[in-house]
Amino acid sequence: MTIVIGIDQGTTNTKAVAVDAAGRLLPSAARPLATHAPQPGWVEQDPRQMLANVVDCVREVLAAAGDTAIAGLGIANQTETLVVWDRHTGEPVMPAIVWQCRRGDAELQELRNDRTLALIRGKTGLDLDPTFTAGKLRWLFRNRPDIAEGLRRGDYLFGTVDCWLIWKLTDGEVHATDSGNAARTMLFDINRLAWDPELLDLFELSIAHLPEARRSTGPFGQTGAALFGRPISITAALGDQQASLFGHGCFEPSAIKATYGTGAFIWLNAGSRPDIAAGDGLLRTVAWHLDGPCYALEGFVMYAGAILEWLATQLSIPGGGIGVVEQAQQVGSSGGVILVPAFQGLAGPWWRPDARAALLGMTGSTTAGHICHAGLEAICFQLRVLLDAIAQSTGRRLEILRVDGGPTRSTYLMQLQADILQLPLAVSAFDSVTPYGAALMAGLGAGLWQNLDQLCAAMPPPTLVVPNPATAEHWAATYNAWRATTDAILSLPSSASGK
Repeated sequence: MTIVIGIDQGTTNTKAVAVDAAGRLLPSAARPLATHAPQPGWVEQDPRQMLANVVDCVREVLAAAGDTAIAGLGIANQTETLVVWDRHTGEPVMPAIVWQCRRGDAELQELRNDRTLALIRGKTGLDLDPTFTAGKLRWLFRNRPDIAEGLRRGDYLFGTVDCWLIWKLTDGEVHATDSGNAARTMLFDINRLAWDPELLDLFELSIAHLPEARRSTGPFGQTGAALFGRPISITAALGDQQASLFGHGCFEPSAIKATYGTGAFIWLNAGSRPDIAAGDGLLRTVAWHLDGPCYALEGFVMYAGAILEWLATQLSIPGGGIGVVEQAQQVGSSGGVILVPAFQGLAGPWWRPDARAALLGMTGSTTAGHICHAGLEAICFQLRVLLDAIAQSTGRRLEILRVDGGPTRSTYLMQLQADILQLPLAVSAFDSVTPYGAALMAGLGAGLWQNLDQLCAAMPPPTLVVPNPATAEHWAATYNAWRATTDAILSLPSSASGK
């Protein structure tokens, strides 16, 4: 039997899976990844722990798989996160600055004008926001001159998480990323598929060594023989949401998926043209690069599953997110409570990192269950905002939404989402499609599958959740009230000042 291995180095967990030539999911392994917040707005992780988790997970999968041939290994990763390391010692010189971290916001505000915004959106498809790697690098050059100097001299290297893992797994032989990950740095021209000198100058970044941007199927070298008892070819690298889009089989233009995790990520296959319209706070980006590039439209929700964890903690609800859903299901409505989940600002379509959360509409009879239900509705409403924007931008009516992620295991939440969208959901057979998609891309890169048609035939069917049309009027009115409240919150001086 021949297998491929897919890795997902995410924000909260590291996962690895084995997939055989028939597309079947075989052994899997997972490890938690700690997140640190040394001060408000900062989010950090340990790059060493990322690497250790990956090695441990792959070893566990290989031990469970037994005596099998390994065609290749694919890496999917949290995008935008910045890692900087010493190329001589191979050690990180600072904690990884995670995509959620708001460092760089003040430094980016200095650049905000119509010309700069047009330049960035035209070349990168992104908005001027500290989520993306360039803002984190600009902060670093302003506030850590020692590290900035190391990058200038070439003693230090930088990259997104995939780049760091590839460097370490290949014993420092390969400093590379793929076009999809590079597209999330805000330094990469997605029209030319190349690093852009004008953008580097704009952010005042002088960096001796930029990662080589390769196809998503690489190749990206081989792992050191000592790591896994034999060298394994790294035959794929792509961002986590790109891997999810791929793992859902969204190979045709207009196919769309949503992944529910810490945030929520809606991606639409936009085909081979980079100039697709992206209005109303949507992002244009690179999905993957095979024989040519495949582009995507993205809608990004900052807080989705994280809302459930926040409610569980603040309301002392046992069972974490599952307990929150159970409390919400027991009451069956929000009782008029509205939650605007701007705990670290709002992402698409508003792109307001200065916004702050609000909880409104409570009365003396409001219970924890009502507040929990408002949290579930906030997740669903944010997705509706973005799906409406995507439909308007593309001029096409969406037919079905493919979904995955931990929250999709909740039948109640998925029915609520279908009813609020009035759109059928195709719920993946897997809790997480990302490592599966990384494995499929690795198999494509290794020649285990010859084309996308073969991949489609191997994928297991999803579960269909159909909306209840009798609820359409109720949810339209409730959604409109939530949207109006959100817009009103954003207009308040407190949001503008961030206080």
